[in-house]
Amino acid sequence: MQLDTKPWYKQLWPWILIAIPVITALKAVHTIVVMQQHKPEVVIDDYYAAGRSINLQLAKYREAALRNLDAHILVAGNRAVVRFAENAVLGDKIHLDFYHPTLGAQDFAVDAERSGELLYVATLPLTPNGRWRLTVSDDSNEWRLKANLTLPAEQEIKLGYN
Repeated sequence: MQLDTKPWYKQLWPWILIAIPVITALKAVHTIVVMQQHKPEVVIDDYYAAGRSINLQLAKYREAALRNLDAHILVAGNRAVVRFAENAVLGDKIHLDFYHPTLGAQDFAVDAERSGELLYVATLPLTPNGRWRLTVSDDSNEWRLKANLTLPAEQEIKLGYN
């Protein structure tokens, strides 16, 4: 029987056992660095202020309901066309806010110009794809309509106030 007399640092198993916690610690540091660089954008710090803001927005949707606004939107490429069912004394412009549900950096807002009696047309800065939230309001921000969009869409999407 022969004894292994090599020193410990020349053995394989001690290095494998040392490597496991070292690799785990390096991976934990990497995970912390990645988390710090990509913080979530949808977390709200002040829930009370957000709740008050939501109540103000709900009043604008109620105003749209009182005015009996009925509109549809069609997004084709980088163009958006908003069609109202009747002229409810609308101005020359309406405001469109596109919100991406998870990527705040992709949010954008445009103004749509009147094109005829019931149509408003806007050129978008990009061609939106995927899920979007849309709010439509007038220049004075007295009323507001909203919709959830899945783009590209082949048909008009109804704008609502509920």
